[in-house]
Amino acid sequence: MEILQVINEIANLLTLANATLFYIFIFGREVKKIDELPNVMQYILRVGLALPALGALYNVLYMSYPPINEIIVNVGYGFLWTWASLFHYNTFVKK
Repeated sequence: MEILQVINEIANLLTLANATLFYIFIFGREVKKIDELPNVMQYILRVGLALPALGALYNVLYMSYPPINEIIVNVGYGFLWTWASLFHYNTFVKK
């Protein structure tokens, strides 16, 4: 397995894990701001948070080997979702 494919798999695993954690942090506990949103907005948020995790899962299961530019994007998403879940946990959940 080539190093770029390994990097891509790790990035997708990070995205999968942290997007799932972020979804749980938002919808797995009572969040008044989210509960105040209209139902349509809540469903849009649910789908918007779930799709990156599902896409990353698909990439991991099929061991996709995209071009370098997509690998860079996947690494960026991995870092972004990791930061978002850590920030949300430390700011709102851990209180």
